[in-house]
Amino acid sequence: MNKRLPLWVRHAMYNLRGGFLVRPLTIALALGCAGALLSWIEETVPAAGDWVPRAIFPSHADPQVAQIILAGIAGSIMTVVSIVFAILLMTLTLASVQFSPRIIVSFVRDGVTQWTLGIFLGTFSYCMAALPTAHSLPRPYPAGIATSNQIRKRHRLFLAYSKTAASQA
Repeated sequence: MNKRLPLWVRHAMYNLRGGFLVRPLTIALALGCAGALLSWIEETVPAAGDWVPRAIFPSHADPQVAQIILAGIAGSIMTVVSIVFAILLMTLTLASVQFSPRIIVSFVRDGVTQWTLGIFLGTFSYCMAALPTAHSLPRPYPAGIATSNQIRKRHRLFLAYSKTAASQA
């Protein structure tokens, strides 16, 4: 089967197989599509947002609340990504100079690092995909499903990350 594919496709598959950004890019695209899909479903079927509890998303009529929540999550997650990975890369650079350059190779191939980067970038792309759908004209649309789903996912992600960090300490 592999022989039947054109050479450029086999070459691209070989190059993408061990790439550092393939898994995070896939996760980010999947979460971005999920944000756009949930927003589209809620906009085309207005009754779909009725199940969102008032405790999680109190104002079902005000789209500015959803815009503030999604923009706040997107901004904070990009701050976390930039600070964490800047410090991590600086530490890796210093460690590779003092010990061995193989540290960078093990970092690039580490699945936990790739999943973490993918979930962080996926959170950002989810918020960016859901943010334009929360609008007030021509009729108010607060994007309640996408916003409440994002809040619940962040809570679950924080709990899972805390358990993982506590078990590795």
